[in-house]
Amino acid sequence: MEEWINMIFRGMRTIFKMGLYEEFHEIAYISGGRRMFLEVLYRSLTAGGIVMVILLLRVLLRRAPKIYCYLLWVLVLYRLLCPFTFVSSVSFFALFDRAEAGRVQIAENRTFPEIQMEEAAQKNQAVKPVLDAFEVEMAHEGIYLSQDTRTLLWVACNVWISGMAMILVYGIVSLIIFSRRLQGAVKVQDNIYLSDYIPTPFVIGLIRPRIYLPSSLDKKEWEYIILHERTHIRRGDHIIRLLSFLALAVYWFHPLIWAAFYLSGKDMEMSCDEAVIRKMEKDIRADYAASLLKLSAGGLFPGGAPLAFGEKDAKKRIENVMHWRKPKLAIATAALAAVIAALVILGTDPLPMKRQEEQLWQTANTWAQAVCDRDGNRIVELCTKEKREQFQNEELLSGEEGVYSFGWSSPWPWNAQNDYRIAECTSQEAVIIYYAWTSDPHVTVWQERLTWQLVDNGYRVVESDMFYMNSVSDSSSFVAAYGEGIHNTPMDYLTNGAGEALNENALQDRNAGGYYQSYQSLFAPQTAARTLLNLSEDETKVAVHAGDEREDGSVTVSIDFPEEAVSMEVKMIQPYGKSGIWIPQN
Repeated sequence: MEEWINMIFRGMRTIFKMGLYEEFHEIAYISGGRRMFLEVLYRSLTAGGIVMVILLLRVLLRRAPKIYCYLLWVLVLYRLLCPFTFVSSVSFFALFDRAEAGRVQIAENRTFPEIQMEEAAQKNQAVKPVLDAFEVEMAHEGIYLSQDTRTLLWVACNVWISGMAMILVYGIVSLIIFSRRLQGAVKVQDNIYLSDYIPTPFVIGLIRPRIYLPSSLDKKEWEYIILHERTHIRRGDHIIRLLSFLALAVYWFHPLIWAAFYLSGKDMEMSCDEAVIRKMEKDIRADYAASLLKLSAGGLFPGGAPLAFGEKDAKKRIENVMHWRKPKLAIATAALAAVIAALVILGTDPLPMKRQEEQLWQTANTWAQAVCDRDGNRIVELCTKEKREQFQNEELLSGEEGVYSFGWSSPWPWNAQNDYRIAECTSQEAVIIYYAWTSDPHVTVWQERLTWQLVDNGYRVVESDMFYMNSVSDSSSFVAAYGEGIHNTPMDYLTNGAGEALNENALQDRNAGGYYQSYQSLFAPQTAARTLLNLSEDETKVAVHAGDEREDGSVTVSIDFPEEAVSMEVKMIQPYGKSGIWIPQN
């Protein structure tokens, strides 16, 4: 069972990204349930989009034979239940591939003081969190969830299982109760039976389906009604309807799946009606419609089975029967072409290259988060043996199999959710920008260039070059570090909580006599820009000049690179009062 679960849920591995999390203290089958629930969510999104397209196509195909609409609903069932899919270059879902696949994080935003508290707690923690089977596989695939998200997932999974169980139990119990009404039915011929306790003809059974007719049915109606039920059996509608009910039970939370279940049943019956009328040698539309009206079954039948001739609310079927005309060849051909196109476009996934691009971004994310988390075990898994040995020689990687650690104490990225961004990602290499913290707090910027190769259907890092931009002396390095701006990055001291802590430390140092030059430089806009933006102290390479103070209290600082004749401007603000430090804002 576990192997089957692993097989059908590999598609989920590209829709979440990473973050370590704590033990759930759950048994193995709950792990499988959570994994299954994530796959169900993913498939429900896919199928929901297809249902919306089919609803539009049903309007366009309203004059075409109903068999075409019915085929489209079979496509939804295929996407919901089939454990594999085909690929094509014209897949509808290729439209949603990310032009620039950034990080998709499911994690809470944390401020600098919260990170400090967490770091302190981790230092006093002797044993690392234990991950259950589900969490280990998710982590290995780059899926990291916050505590709140994990709790929500656990609750949602149990609600989903409960709802599914209730619908299945309802269907089974209803079918058992209904089957009791068939006791005493008399066989007429082959698989046809007569019963005194049913109001309408129907098909029931999976392997050897039977046709049941009410004893009160007029024999002149037998021919086309039996033909109707045999058409269901020949097409396998009784199997499709059962599978549709199972899909409804699994995806009970999705309103579009309920709509698909209802409308597919309508299109199934109407297409069967049309097949019967087309095969009959005489015009039976009036008699057929009268039989539909007379044999309407009300609420007799449980969901999923059986297939009743006189379903409840047969108005649409009667209208369709009375308006039926043999379709023109042009309309039928156009409808068939539209259905085939829809089956190819909606029934296939993008070509592997699209998934390969996502895998590349995911691998880069996984690597960057492992670096931030100092997760030596993940680093070892993601790099070649030669690169691992190089890390060990450089004393970046230490420990032994299963208990590797990575990195040094400070500076280092602290938050695996926010302290990096991927600047570039191709099939040959990736460029990652890290924001590394010191305890001051002070943020420096690193640029890592990864070179990788495809090994055993996965990418492995063969080279890692780290450029530490803690003494920026040229414009290209400045743009690489800050070209995307500082808002919503750890460089934004105003919003991440670090500015207040830095201001407090600088004021304490000033009151104590100003022992640390790095703190004292923060009390003037030009020197604060040089320090906090990690600029070189060499005036011949980087010259920093402050402009006049504006009405809002900000100062524009000019950063010049004389050797390149390039100049940048940075807005500096003094948010902690006139006696406080200056920080870059834009």
